[in-house]
Amino acid sequence: MADAARLPEDPSYYRRLIDFCHDWNLNALLISLADDQGCALRFKSHPELITHRHALTHDQARQLAEYAHEHGVDLIPEIESFGHTRYITGVPQYAHLADRDPKVRSHFSAVIPVAPETLQLMSDLYHEVAGIFPSLYLHGGCDEVNWGGSELSRKALQSKTREEIWAEYLNSLDHVARQYGKEFIVWGDYVLHKESGILPLLNKDIIVMDWQYYVSDPAPLEQAARKVLATGLRAIGAPAIISCRWGPRAGNSALRNIDAYADAYRGINDPRALGVIVTNWLPSRYIQRSIWDSFAYAAVAMTEGSSTAREAAFRRFVEKFYGAKWDGNWSDTFVTLYDITPNRVSCSPRWMRPALPIPWRNEDELKAAIKSDMRDGPPFDRLLSQLVFDEALVRKNFDDFLAFRLCVEYLEQVYWRNMVLVEKASKPRREGECAALLIQTIAERDRRLLKKLDAAWDHGRPHDSAARLGPVFDFGPADQLLYTFHQAASFSNQLARDPEQFSQLLFSA
Repeated sequence: MADAARLPEDPSYYRRLIDFCHDWNLNALLISLADDQGCALRFKSHPELITHRHALTHDQARQLAEYAHEHGVDLIPEIESFGHTRYITGVPQYAHLADRDPKVRSHFSAVIPVAPETLQLMSDLYHEVAGIFPSLYLHGGCDEVNWGGSELSRKALQSKTREEIWAEYLNSLDHVARQYGKEFIVWGDYVLHKESGILPLLNKDIIVMDWQYYVSDPAPLEQAARKVLATGLRAIGAPAIISCRWGPRAGNSALRNIDAYADAYRGINDPRALGVIVTNWLPSRYIQRSIWDSFAYAAVAMTEGSSTAREAAFRRFVEKFYGAKWDGNWSDTFVTLYDITPNRVSCSPRWMRPALPIPWRNEDELKAAIKSDMRDGPPFDRLLSQLVFDEALVRKNFDDFLAFRLCVEYLEQVYWRNMVLVEKASKPRREGECAALLIQTIAERDRRLLKKLDAAWDHGRPHDSAARLGPVFDFGPADQLLYTFHQAASFSNQLARDPEQFSQLLFSA
């Protein structure tokens, strides 16, 4: 899956994704085209919608779909149609379509499901997308919805249940999609899990895409799929690589989630179990071209099962993608990296460690880093040393290897920045005379890393993308790796010019 709605990337990158799918025996690529942050397609029927500066034109999208078809890959479009719809309600003329339950504490958005204008708008978008993408399928989104507070919705809820309104709206969207020759897909979080009374009310031709990113046991995933099938609908499994819990990399538990879905759906002998699509969210969290190894693991797990993936996926990746000879050094690199990849604190249980640090960008964050007492971190420095030996073996896709190594370098730097502060601050003030040298060293390392991160972004992402230049609505610092590190490097450079300020901050925390 490609999350173009959060960050449209260069069409050449999407062609590479298609090439990768072809090379690794994957036959579908889901592309998200509209979300809270904007549209990744320039809709002619509604140019007024919030649209990314570098959104795809009709011709670009059509060419990608044709390229995918030529390579045996079905490019499936997704248009968020219920929740994640600030690309609509953020426009003044559609602000009245925003729906929100004031009694529910949630940042999730929604359009009013019972407003005729909502359905007409979706019909326009579906019609336009159907004319561009030849795929049999159209994904309507409909996850993470917070609705029910508008006057229209409150009135409708006086005579119908929430489940009935949900189902009627999704059935209407399905009817529209089928008018344009498309099989309709919806996310399964509400219809299958949170408000499961919706499921039996849905049209039997709807496809439910079940995402449960924290599950590593295939049994409950198979049970959920069979529940969908028993209702007469079709099911798709949806594990994740980069999800809310991860930053620049996915850790071992993401691989186990992929394993569980792959094995669950491989164990269902029913043509209505359509298979598995691995999701991958928020490209601004990670360095483009740095996670091909995760894609390769998912490909092997889905096509051959988890046992084969655990045993052979990374070896095949190194040999096929990098053209390198597999050895113990490569093996340790991948085993260690997935073991030590940090979790985002906001989306992971407190017991899950290590936790991803945010590079300090101001006085308060610097003081918090000192108080964190982070004296040790994962051994990213050891991995960087090993990657020197790995680099000498790479014969193909060398720029992708450099992006992979850069991701490790970034993680090493954000931990190191915290640990050197704690170490220096723990010493008596009289031993802090080298504080000026320390901040100069931090600033210089930040500048060197930032130069590499900038170059990596420009390789396949728009230089003037909103996700690079400033804070994006609904994104936190962990969601914008490059922009956040720009702020961190700017702050360390400021302190390097005023080492006395740095010294005061260091020893007053």
